[in-house]
Amino acid sequence: MFDRLSARHAATDLPRGGSARYDGGFVADIRQADVTPSGRISGGMTLGLDFAGQSVTLPIEGRLHDIEGSFLGAPVRIDDLPLVPGQGRLVLTRDGAQRRGRIEAGFGAELPLAGENRRLDIGIESPLRGAGGRAMAGPVSGTILTAPFTDQPHVLTGRFHATTD
Repeated sequence: MFDRLSARHAATDLPRGGSARYDGGFVADIRQADVTPSGRISGGMTLGLDFAGQSVTLPIEGRLHDIEGSFLGAPVRIDDLPLVPGQGRLVLTRDGAQRRGRIEAGFGAELPLAGENRRLDIGIESPLRGAGGRAMAGPVSGTILTAPFTDQPHVLTGRFHATTD
């Protein structure tokens, strides 16, 4: 699904108003210091966007959910990873008749992972793609830090996709 959606061109015909709910998923490999494999996680995502006819930056709503996988040999199960307050936005630009949009979102929380308190942060970004901006697909990046959050991070890299009806 990711390959098919990421091949779509950035939309130039976004709605002038209203809202849409996007559902999809993500996958990310985890490496310590971006070198040594230390796990993999995947899960679902839900994003809520509002549209406008002018150039503007609008907040978005969203969450990552039903996250499963492994980290340092231990199973990972996270029901809900919230959007960090102030870390989700839709940037709308209007140039004549063309209306484009780009989402940027950061999700995160302190969680018990592999037996220790850790900070998990996951970021996504993508232009709205295809006719009417009904799809998005792009990179996933992030980190896992162990309390007191000064150690060498575990780095997440992956991809995500989402669509709306």
